[in-house]
Amino acid sequence: MTLLPHALPLSDHRARVEQYLRGIEFSFSAVAGQIIEERLPLSCARDPVRPCLVLWACAANGSEVGDALPVAAAFDLFDRFMLLHEELAEESAPIVTRWGLGQSLNAGDAFYAVAFRTLASDVHRPDRRLQAARLVGQAVLEAIERPSGDIRANGVLTAAALQAGAIVGGASESVTRCFGRVGRLLGVAAATDDCALAQRLGRQAVTALTRHATRADLQALEEVTLYFAQRAA
Repeated sequence: MTLLPHALPLSDHRARVEQYLRGIEFSFSAVAGQIIEERLPLSCARDPVRPCLVLWACAANGSEVGDALPVAAAFDLFDRFMLLHEELAEESAPIVTRWGLGQSLNAGDAFYAVAFRTLASDVHRPDRRLQAARLVGQAVLEAIERPSGDIRANGVLTAAALQAGAIVGGASESVTRCFGRVGRLLGVAAATDDCALAQRLGRQAVTALTRHATRADLQALEEVTLYFAQRAA
């Protein structure tokens, strides 16, 4: 496969996530709020593609992505929460030197709380959203339990992103599970620094969804896998 330029795939979905995030209310009066504000730009995101995959999975199952936007935004916030707490585990973390441990922990806790609040916002189909929220919460807990640097944690979260998007999109249980398996492949592909492995996992992911997505959706997914492979190179 020919590698694409180093540009973020699913950019239209990312723009919608960014717009939704701008509408989320934070309190920036405290020091923890200042920390959050500094870490909200796209450049501070660990995996800006994962929230987009929530919307992609919802659309691939024939639904309008509006009800999936809060779920996608929640994934963005959970990513920032986990990245911040990983930094706090490092000795002489710059954020602690600058802001202090207490305020830094408060900022991480705020990301976590706002992420769950976002999961419960702007709900159109409560049954689907509740199922997705339960799945997301379990995935975050599982990722936290894994050792630092374990790329399988990324697989767990990306699996939940695709599966949650499929749930909100109205997919059947069997199709939802398939999206979850594909997410695990993509998550590892996104986290590895082995370009060949990323390409192989990406091909497996696209092939696995051949029966459950249109040609246009599969092409968009292939662009995601090419982005991951290029990033690993």
